[in-house]
Amino acid sequence: MLNRSVARRYAEAFFSIARDNNKIDEFQQELEKVVATIKEVDNLEDYLSHLLVPAKEKKDVINKVFAGHISPLTMNFIMMVIDKRRETYLEVITEEYKEMADESRNITKAELVAAKEVPEEEVKTLAEKLSASSGKTVKLQVKVDPALIGGVKIRMGDRIIDGSVAKKLEMLKTQLKQAKIG
Repeated sequence: MLNRSVARRYAEAFFSIARDNNKIDEFQQELEKVVATIKEVDNLEDYLSHLLVPAKEKKDVINKVFAGHISPLTMNFIMMVIDKRRETYLEVITEEYKEMADESRNITKAELVAAKEVPEEEVKTLAEKLSASSGKTVKLQVKVDPALIGGVKIRMGDRIIDGSVAKKLEMLKTQLKQAKIG
């Protein structure tokens, strides 16, 4: 597993450059394009992550694939990542960068877990209510987990709102165990 703190440092450095150049969105799109292309091109991901391939050869390949398609600043950043032997971190660096970009746009992500599919209209209404209460624009990611039995669970940052039937049953079970029978 890759160390997210390493990826975060690289993302912070590149995000700082993007903010200074007022190109946060542009650089995010370029990073996403680079990661997507690396995944799409046969064996490119394996080639870049191979320890015996010299950095110069990797940089030559990246230059051939992306020259003219991404900005010189993004190209230099990727070359530096390769020089530092962190090319396997590119995807995680991109994820960290996207989180920073969303934060700068006052956007936060939340996860909605429900026992069954939630209608789009209800998801939209819930996102609006969460946005109003948090003061940020909330993007809801919906997941279905039948183990909840009913209700929903919302995770936003370090806050969890658990209104599921499974949680209520668990709480009832705890209360019944603690009840004194006299």
